[in-house]
Amino acid sequence: MDGAYKLAAGWPRYPADMEFEMGSGVAVDDEGVIYLFTRDLEHWAAHPLAMSAKMGKSSISMFDREGNFLGKWGPSDEPGFALGAHTLYFIDGCLWTVDRDGHMVKKYTKDGRLLLSLGVLGKPGDSPGLFNGPTGVTVQKNGNIVVTDGYWNSRMIWFSPKGEYIREIGGWGDGPGQFNSPHAVAQTPDGRLLVVDFTGGALHPYMTVPGQIAEHRRVTTPGRQSRIQVFDPDGAYLEEWTHIKPLSIAVYGDRVYASDELHDLVVLDATTFREIERHRNLAIYIHQMAMDAHGDFYVATVYPEHAGARRGREGPSHHRWTRQAVAAAVT
Repeated sequence: MDGAYKLAAGWPRYPADMEFEMGSGVAVDDEGVIYLFTRDLEHWAAHPLAMSAKMGKSSISMFDREGNFLGKWGPSDEPGFALGAHTLYFIDGCLWTVDRDGHMVKKYTKDGRLLLSLGVLGKPGDSPGLFNGPTGVTVQKNGNIVVTDGYWNSRMIWFSPKGEYIREIGGWGDGPGQFNSPHAVAQTPDGRLLVVDFTGGALHPYMTVPGQIAEHRRVTTPGRQSRIQVFDPDGAYLEEWTHIKPLSIAVYGDRVYASDELHDLVVLDATTFREIERHRNLAIYIHQMAMDAHGDFYVATVYPEHAGARRGREGPSHHRWTRQAVAAAVT
């Protein structure tokens, strides 16, 4: 099914003083508030000088479904809040931020009160207490936290609800349970973990310090392709899907929503993984997506200049796609 969504023009209505480089993460809470995780000043975010006011800033802005601005929180509330926004999640009443360039995953209340931190700000690594470009997070039914540490590492890590290290899986490679770049993670209703293993090869070395990127990660393997790997709740490999080339993924009910070829949205059955719908060209890059209670989709887009568009508020950084607009047009 193509064309079931229609772009909601003019969404969101940015406040006059809101400046940012690009969208990166998006989440919707249980009251319908949409949270945009933006890279406000992105370049050289992992450099030691990123702690200065001139480098590496990200923030969260809030909007309603009509696009009205509801407020903002971030660096002014918490020094070092996020150096490089990657993804944002609303899970069990809380917001989780994944700061790729700051190498941290954090849990907040909806009004921005910090509850839990994983990682060390600005310190990359591959030990149990450090990340090297984390990309995604989910929380299991037992409260355990699962993080994909995938931009410059190749692993998935389990933590207790209090943030204590439990175990990890992964390693560089193309085999079952190995990763190139675990770029996103989601859970099915029965607890299976779906991990996007992205092979785009965008290492962004200008955001790293010498030695941060292992040399083997710079080698391109012929025939390597992006995939979704499926694991049980404990991390045992089950299978993989290679019929789409994903960048992002989300699960709502018994449906899996994944990007394909960067810009299409594909809807899959969570049990059979059969393609149910395909919506073409929802964004230049569907870096992250979120759905509200109306079935509308919100998309965050990175690097719009790759398609000749502008960064920031004048470009396609954020979109709302709605089914209701289609219904209204029909009637």
